[in-house]
Amino acid sequence: MDERKIVACVDRSQYSIAVADCASWVARQIKAPVEFLHVIDRHLEQAEGEDHSGAIGFGAQENLMNKLVMSDSEKTKLAKTQGRLFLNGLRERAIEDGVAQADSRIRHGTLVDCLLEMQNDTRIAIIGRRGETSLASNRDIGRTFEAAVRAIDVPVLGVHEQFKVPERFLFAFDGSAVSKRGVQTVLQSKLFKGLKGTLLMCGEKTAGGTKLLEEAAQTLTDSGIPTEFSHVQGDVVTQMLNGLEIHQADMLAMGAYTHSPLRKLFFGSKTEDMLRATKVPALLLR
Repeated sequence: MDERKIVACVDRSQYSIAVADCASWVARQIKAPVEFLHVIDRHLEQAEGEDHSGAIGFGAQENLMNKLVMSDSEKTKLAKTQGRLFLNGLRERAIEDGVAQADSRIRHGTLVDCLLEMQNDTRIAIIGRRGETSLASNRDIGRTFEAAVRAIDVPVLGVHEQFKVPERFLFAFDGSAVSKRGVQTVLQSKLFKGLKGTLLMCGEKTAGGTKLLEEAAQTLTDSGIPTEFSHVQGDVVTQMLNGLEIHQADMLAMGAYTHSPLRKLFFGSKTEDMLRATKVPALLLR
């Protein structure tokens, strides 16, 4: 039995509710426990005296924030107290949403370092595509999200500020060996149970490429994941965004593989372009 957990990474931004709701859906799909991870960055903690947790809205936090003058140690204690209240609210929300086991953890440092330490016990990490710092700086994609995706070797599911349970996914397929492994991941994961899919190949149309695409779609369909396929020409980002709309997909799945042709898309600016342009959850597979 796989004892690894879903790690839901939350800060006190408006994305936390979406992360929590997404984690609840994933937990119900794959029958895994959830751990809400809240990382307190000491620099941010000391620089900010403002409460961004309005999405939760606990009255207790309002009283806490009336303390205007405090030492660094008092700020640390306050941040921990706020964090516990904040996490308790998310845990309760998840349990009410049908999650069998939901825990929480507060850590100091950076999110990436914590995820690296925890990745052996992690099945999937769920992260808001923006957070407190990127909201303050008006960045479209948070630096923390980018850094986490690059650093850890487990799937990352990036969510936007609102989450709805997906019904159809779009999978980027390029016909390579690693792309085929991505299809195997979809086959083996309970996450895709009950969803319908579309495999999208971008680039020059060839008989061989179309045959690989058709075979992969048939394999998924035969396994109980009804899947259609499409082979289009043109810019990858443009065609994938068009594909999301044409096929009414509400989740994007991509392979983040070192030697895949999709690596240039994943590790380049085009990934940010894509994530900026769409609001659907993006599952980045390793």
